[in-house]
Amino acid sequence: MVSTQTVNLSVLKAASKPHSSPHRVLLAGVVLLAFYSVPLFSTVLPPLFDYPNHLARFAVLAAGGSEFYEVRWAPLPNLAGDIIVPLLARAMPLEIAGKLFLVMIFALILGGTASLNRVVGGAWRLWPLLAAAFLYNLTLLWGSVNFLFGLGVALWGAALWLALENRRIWLRISASVLVALLCFFSHIAALGLYGLIVFGMEAQPTLAEWRRGRWTVLVLRAALFSAQFLIPAAIVAFWWHPSGEGQIVYPGSGPKMYLLFGVLYNYSPVLVFACYGLLLALLGGLAWRRRLNISPRLAPGILLILLAYLLLPTEIASAKGIDHRLVVGFFLLVVAAAVPHFPNRKTAIAIGSVTCVLLFARLAVVEAAWLEGDRTYRADLSAIDALPAGTKLAVAYPKSALQVLVHPEVHLPTLAVTRRQAFVPTLFAFPDQQPIALKPPYEKLAAAADPYELWAGLMMGDDADRLRTLAALAGYDAIVFVNHEPFQLPREDCLRPLFRRPTFQIFTLVHGGDCPEPR
Repeated sequence: MVSTQTVNLSVLKAASKPHSSPHRVLLAGVVLLAFYSVPLFSTVLPPLFDYPNHLARFAVLAAGGSEFYEVRWAPLPNLAGDIIVPLLARAMPLEIAGKLFLVMIFALILGGTASLNRVVGGAWRLWPLLAAAFLYNLTLLWGSVNFLFGLGVALWGAALWLALENRRIWLRISASVLVALLCFFSHIAALGLYGLIVFGMEAQPTLAEWRRGRWTVLVLRAALFSAQFLIPAAIVAFWWHPSGEGQIVYPGSGPKMYLLFGVLYNYSPVLVFACYGLLLALLGGLAWRRRLNISPRLAPGILLILLAYLLLPTEIASAKGIDHRLVVGFFLLVVAAAVPHFPNRKTAIAIGSVTCVLLFARLAVVEAAWLEGDRTYRADLSAIDALPAGTKLAVAYPKSALQVLVHPEVHLPTLAVTRRQAFVPTLFAFPDQQPIALKPPYEKLAAAADPYELWAGLMMGDDADRLRTLAALAGYDAIVFVNHEPFQLPREDCLRPLFRRPTFQIFTLVHGGDCPEPR
């Protein structure tokens, strides 16, 4: 493995030059990718909030369905991991396939940022590898892996759009249609981000043609831009029907400002604020001295993404976290658009030194936090493995447990789907988002076991609530209670303890006698 000192040396030598050789940039990028992938493989499970749920779904897809779930492929704008991970799982264990998918996300983001910078700057530079600072971010920790994959595709697609600008029309249409489809099927938010970037890139030449009165060229540009989105638009219009349930939620200006720090979130508030301050100082200082050199072709896209972030709600119907997904795209585009010119070699070396130290400091914090969570996850998974095969496992947790990003356990029970071929009602199976569905007999069973109601009924309810909750569990074999803080379950004769940790407890259900008969 290449040492940290070697990485620092390669970065520092190249930082003194206006640009670097492709081989040097590739080597530095591969080394960064290798180091930043270490936490993924040093733990039994990456502690990403939704990731266990996704992994369980990937297992169902890889198996072609199960006793409780069936596969229903449809043209959904949320399929990146659903397609890639089951394919990889044919050649390796599912857990490794999932981690390789995360490595692919990192590679796409790093490579896409560097390639876009190469196209707008005319040469390869080490500067865009600053994107590594944004790999471990709030969006990743929430587990929005399909979107992040699509974000990487969008960056590559933007680079390709500019690189092919003077090539034949059929080639531009073919390439852009393919990119738009890849973005769409990765995640619809990735397609929206790609559309904003490309629309922004077209602003400067469109304005120039407008001033010259070249209307035919303007029409051609508009047609080329629009053509790539026709197929996704048709799918949305005729096949994809997003859920109308839910509400529109605007978080207000305070949370909007807080979410800007999410691009550098990594468990240590002190390090997050320090890195954010230094990043703003670097970008602001270069801009103040007119040395940042933002590409005119990408500047409108940067402003459009920022405007979209400020105007979009955080929740629409069943889609959550809409706005915070744009933050990482905004900062990556700023890095890709910049072609900084440092005043001298010493300045470049100093900035390169500080950047390297902070990159690896951030990585060390992530590694330490993940290793700490690994002990928790291994204990929880061993308890799940003790369940009988085919168990029907209910899940109970309070709403407050959904706001925790440090060692989240809420979705760990869904791994019983792959490890014990179990039925778990909290597995994501929304018809407008995932290509799986509960088989008819189990839809009612899942509907009867709302996690919030189970928690309230058995943890805080009166005798009537307790009896009603136990009746809802008549079709289940076991229940797992999860919370972000230690809890104590009130004595209940119909629950027999199987595993107890302060924040994760499994009980088997007693049926018959004074307890509800199984259904």
